[in-house]
Amino acid sequence: MDYQIKSVVKTFQILETLSIESMYPAELAKELNINKSTIHRFIMTLKDLGYIDISNDNLVRLSQSFINLGTRAQEQYQIHVIAQPYMEVLAKRFKESAYLATFDGMTVQYIDSVESSLAVRTVFDPGRRSPAYAVASGKLFLANLSEMELDDYLQQQNLKGHTKNTITDVECLKQELQQIKKNSISLDNEEYELGLKGFAAPVRDHSGKVIAALCIAGITSRITSIQKVNEIIESLIDYSRKISIQMGCQIFHSEVN
Repeated sequence: MDYQIKSVVKTFQILETLSIESMYPAELAKELNINKSTIHRFIMTLKDLGYIDISNDNLVRLSQSFINLGTRAQEQYQIHVIAQPYMEVLAKRFKESAYLATFDGMTVQYIDSVESSLAVRTVFDPGRRSPAYAVASGKLFLANLSEMELDDYLQQQNLKGHTKNTITDVECLKQELQQIKKNSISLDNEEYELGLKGFAAPVRDHSGKVIAALCIAGITSRITSIQKVNEIIESLIDYSRKISIQMGCQIFHSEVN
């Protein structure tokens, strides 16, 4: 059975062709054997979406937004590959689940994980999302937003109490975010789900921007000693910095051989 949607196929044919060279609409129509009126509709739709630019002389080319899309996808692939061995070490050492999360501006999304070997464990399926203000990884991203970006987020987000520990007061949340940014570590003390505790440290790209969070989440009753908490924090900070360096970040380069 053929599940292909013809308009989607044509869209990607156009994008693939433009990735090789910029073209005028008539050239594009001839290259792909699509009539001029149809190619015009595709071009204008892609322009409205921000994925192509049209010059004053009508030359069509891929936009910076499209290029950024590919760059972000490549960064995620690189993070998967680079972070995997560190997550495996974390999960094995602490017998809790290790995972990677990204941020879409409102929620965090889990993109990779290594589960605990214990029967009772936290599970983070790829693609699962959580509210940023209520989990360790999300608060880490919020802490690294600009003041304007954070205010925009808070205006759009209702700070709903998921548990008795969820921070629902804006000023209290802002104070915690300041500490998170200062210490480069974020904790979730059963703020989204009772019985679960989380930790997150920032992964940065070549520019120093936080692009992911390296995290550990586990059963609260197994993470009670100060020593274990400190060891988790130290390991997360250490490994997140090493991953950041491999992603091209220079901030911590002198700290790691």
